Amino acid sequence: MTGRDFYGTLYRNAMFPAYDRLIKRRNIHVYFREIAEHPRMPLPELHEIRRRKLQALLDHCVLHVPYYRRRFEETGLDVGSIEDIGELRERGIFTSKETIKTAGADLRSDAFAPEELHRKFSSGTSGTPIQLHVTKDYWCLQMATKYRAESWIWKAIGAPTTYLWGHRLDLDPVKRLKVSLYWRLQNYQFVSAFEVGERPLLDGIERIRRFGPRFIEAYVSPLYLMARLIEARGIEPPKLDGIVTGGESLFDYQREQIERSFRCPVYNSYGCSEFMNVAHECREHRGMHLNADGFIVEVLDGAGRPVVGEEGEIVITDLNNYATPLVRYRIGDRGVLSDRTCACGRTFPLMEKVVGRTSDAMKAPDGHELHSMYFHWRIRLIPGIHRFQVAQKAVDRIEIRVVHDGSTDREETGRMILDAFADLAEHGVTATLAFVDDIPLSRSGKMNFFVSEMPGSGASGAGGGSA
Repeated sequence: MTGRDFYGTLYRNAMFPAYDRLIKRRNIHVYFREIAEHPRMPLPELHEIRRRKLQALLDHCVLHVPYYRRRFEETGLDVGSIEDIGELRERGIFTSKETIKTAGADLRSDAFAPEELHRKFSSGTSGTPIQLHVTKDYWCLQMATKYRAESWIWKAIGAPTTYLWGHRLDLDPVKRLKVSLYWRLQNYQFVSAFEVGERPLLDGIERIRRFGPRFIEAYVSPLYLMARLIEARGIEPPKLDGIVTGGESLFDYQREQIERSFRCPVYNSYGCSEFMNVAHECREHRGMHLNADGFIVEVLDGAGRPVVGEEGEIVITDLNNYATPLVRYRIGDRGVLSDRTCACGRTFPLMEKVVGRTSDAMKAPDGHELHSMYFHWRIRLIPGIHRFQVAQKAVDRIEIRVVHDGSTDREETGRMILDAFADLAEHGVTATLAFVDDIPLSRSGKMNFFVSEMPGSGASGAGGGSA
């Protein structure tokens, strides 16, 4: 056992419960124990819990949230008779980022005093960041849910972990020090995902090795770039028990590269600023278990009908947030639900995969739709590419921006890239190439490899990975 492992055990068994309850007056530890066995409960019991929680949430919305009270009245919805989410679907009840912006305070519950609420902001990867409110108790429950999901891969609370993620850039030195001490108290090392040039990535790898974590939690893209660099340079990777990815779509080729370079399994997770941890892989790797005791997740086809086993729009109802209730929230992602059971014995349903954002696609002049995965798969194996981004400048024109890694003849790499997209001409789309020194990250530190820059699009880019 290393020193960090010993500290992790001490933190988990003594410091964390005391710090959580006595110093911070929080309930994370209490909730963690309460919900630990929920993933193995019989399905009828799980369905009944979800039905009761949905009913209680809708009752609260009628009494305390003006936006929903109006919507239910407009659609003639009898909240008292609701048995499942399908009845709300039939009435066309849903919310979205646009709803949060336009409804404003009417979407916030009047059951809480202002001092009881904490503001949360989305990352803003698909436009202007949105603001919603949560209670301290809700945040504690979501943190407990995160810790529970991590226990499925034998990642214990307090396990030494490197966090490769985005962060606020506007903190003064004192606040930055306080944040750093807070991370270290939890046995976390923080490494910024904002710097993804070769030198910062090499420095990050060395910092991770010196810290000696058991796990890494990371955005997919910077971790993938690290993995490529480890392989290309023959660098000895840190010894890890596993890696948790999130924040961006994880493609098979990225998982394979990361596992090959870091010599440990990758566990994918799905969440967002609005909901935190929605789904997480277990050690069986059969998909991501949905945290079904706190969320109702639907996947809908183009006609708004629920589908399983095929790609559709993800719609989420948060059963626990009473401060800013999000009922049938159109998060803007696309995914595939699974009807398989998992060998781990947990009854929580599986999300087979998340394939990207609804805005991760462009329509050609002839109506042909090109999903962002098209760009991924056409360009991912071309040598000489450090990073790339495809920008739609007009309905019939895209610009392919490439950061060259210096390992190949730049002109030859450019020719291969344009050849890879030659078939776009059949759909009336012209592709141009631009070698650039850098590609800006989103406000949260993610890399957006497909962005719309058409006049009036109002988007700063869709979430996704980078090749």
